Amino acid sequence: MTEERIFNRSSATLFFSIFMVGIGFSIIMPILPYYAESMGASAFQLGLLMTVYALCQFIFAPFWGSYSDRVGRKPVLLVGMFGFTLTFFIFALANSLWVLFVARIAGGALSCATVPTAMAVMGDTSSPEKRGASMGMVGASMGMGMIFGPAIGSGLAHISLAAPFVMAGSLSVVICFCILFLVKESLPVEDRVSEAQKIDRAPLLKGLKSPLAFLFTAMFLASMAEATNMGTFALFAEGKLGFGPTSMGLIFSCAGLASVLVQGFVVGRAINKWGEEKTSGAGIILMASSFALFLQAKSLLELIIYMGIFSAGTGLIRPSISAATSKRTTGSQGTAMGVLQGYDSLGRVIGPSLGGYLLDMNLSYAYFSAIFFSGLAFLTLLFNRSRGKTKERENLLI
Repeated sequence: MTEERIFNRSSATLFFSIFMVGIGFSIIMPILPYYAESMGASAFQLGLLMTVYALCQFIFAPFWGSYSDRVGRKPVLLVGMFGFTLTFFIFALANSLWVLFVARIAGGALSCATVPTAMAVMGDTSSPEKRGASMGMVGASMGMGMIFGPAIGSGLAHISLAAPFVMAGSLSVVICFCILFLVKESLPVEDRVSEAQKIDRAPLLKGLKSPLAFLFTAMFLASMAEATNMGTFALFAEGKLGFGPTSMGLIFSCAGLASVLVQGFVVGRAINKWGEEKTSGAGIILMASSFALFLQAKSLLELIIYMGIFSAGTGLIRPSISAATSKRTTGSQGTAMGVLQGYDSLGRVIGPSLGGYLLDMNLSYAYFSAIFFSGLAFLTLLFNRSRGKTKERENLLI
């Protein structure tokens, strides 16, 4: 597998599409808490707004992963982008809180087809040696979009709180056309699941009985910790230091820059040197450290630095666990990525609502819980590594 193979026109278009997804997703991040608050949402309801989105992803992501094994990657990518488009335009037209929930439900059910399918494309087209770098490039493309998105969103918020959603929806339309005309199908017809075979949701409980269970569990716990922060950070910063949308835009843009640098230039090299488990473990340590630092932050600069540490940590975690899953699966790439996305989404189901509930009780409680979940994720990886060494010693004695 050569660099030219990874960076051909089709994959470059895919990276650009994910970059645009990053812009569309992050353009609303500094605005959504205040947009929901303007319609009467509490911190707990804001957490539920994020939870219902992740819940729909949890339900549908494994199905879309399996479905892409049957019909190919490109149609499923288009479904995902249609979900993004629909969500943003409904948001822009919303005039009450229940409409925001409708938008999140529709978007969660459809948009979860995008990133895991893009990961499956990388699994289809990259060698095991290049797998980590390829997964990192998908994440870096998303992170690059998240550099520009928050700044654009906070700028457009001066026009109206609905303006960022109109812009995000318009960008999603552009992405749909890019995928339709420029992205090549990566799964040959002869490698697809037969039409006669039943498509199931790749039950998540079966994942816990597979050799990949520790990866799914670590992803779930790390995702829960990450989502606790993402679901409550804006309200935490507002309540602790009085920052609003403009400051949030700057913070999230800097976070996107840190994510790009790590996923584009560090994660592939780290995986090749240390392996997937050590790389993801290092990411979990960085993420947990950022939560502790948030609790004692006293200025905008400190929040920017600590959010950069957080993004560096998450930038190591997701690509390394995705690469490990892709390498070690004995089934189809789409199914494996769909199950992993399901556990990722399950963490994002619980994290925001729990974080919002705890934030309503005390500004610090949400971050104490995030540190706890990070610790469990790290222990999961550590336990599996110790068990693997024990098995190796047992095999040597046989």
